Amino acid sequence: MPDIGERVQNVRRLRMWTQVRLAKEAGVSPTTVSGIETGKIGRPHFGTLGKLARALDVAPEDLLYSREAGEQQGPVPLSLGWARETRDGEFESGLERASLESLDSLSRGLDVEQGRLQRLYGEFPEDSEQGRFIKRQIREVAGRSGSVKASAMVRRNQDEAKRKDEHARDSASSKQSRNPGLRDKTP
Repeated sequence: MPDIGERVQNVRRLRMWTQVRLAKEAGVSPTTVSGIETGKIGRPHFGTLGKLARALDVAPEDLLYSREAGEQQGPVPLSLGWARETRDGEFESGLERASLESLDSLSRGLDVEQGRLQRLYGEFPEDSEQGRFIKRQIREVAGRSGSVKASAMVRRNQDEAKRKDEHARDSASSKQSRNPGLRDKTP
């Protein structure tokens, strides 16, 4: 199970930030970021974690707790970090358990991340190692985004079919109670 330092480092690297950049964005010292990532600061102050989480655009809980398979019950609270770090099978099963609101929120987050990566891609020469790396990240995020959007569409269709079925049952029940003579008179 990854610790806080590993999670901070993973999210920072996904953003393609240095420790110095994260420290500047969060308003903490680079020594603090380094200490957390190396484990020298094993239990960072919650205020510091809050600053790091805001800078990284993740929930503080995403830095505190691992989202290991089978660890959660019920709907999965999805995050950009979760979408970028989970394996394909775990990702898909998480989408299946997620609420429609979580799927929509993750979809918006992935769209924002894809736009950020596309802007970043424009800052590097296309044939550079960094450019190729960012291009792979864009493809990965776009693929995850498509999967989330497909899951949300299926969930909407299922919810709509369920509402129609319930409405049809309610209408039929209502007609029978108003007209008892309409009950089935088959021999």
